[in-house]
Parts: sequence; C-alpha cells; structure tokens
Amino acid sequence: MKAENYFKKNGFIYGVSEKYEFGQWKGYAKKFSSMEEAREWLNTEEYDFRTRSLCSKTYAKRYL
Repeated sequence: MKAENYFKKNGFIYGVSEKYEFGQWKGYAKKFSSMEEAREWLNTEEYDFRTRSLCSKTYAKRYL
C-alpha cells in the first residue's frame, strides 16, 4: 500500500530511519499524524547516511 493511501485510511503513518551496521539493521521509528510533517522528516538528511522511509505499523514494529 502506498504511503498516501495508508495515511488516508488510518490517519497516521510511521517513519523509519535505519542503517546496516556490523551485520544487522539498527534504527528507530517515529509516528506522524500529519503527512506534511512526515514528508518533511523524510526529506531531511541525517549525519550518518541512514535510509529513511514511510511505512506501516507492521514494518515499524521492529524499531518501536
């Protein structure tokens, strides 16, 4: 499901910031109630070249 559709259906979306380090994925998840805020967060660079994505709660659970 696309991020827009997920947000419209649920009224929130999760953002995940992750990085592959020493053989495992490490990261964190953040919940957004505004799609504009989520997009702004998504397009902000982090200092250590993490991968950011908008996702469902199912995917974000690994970092919550």
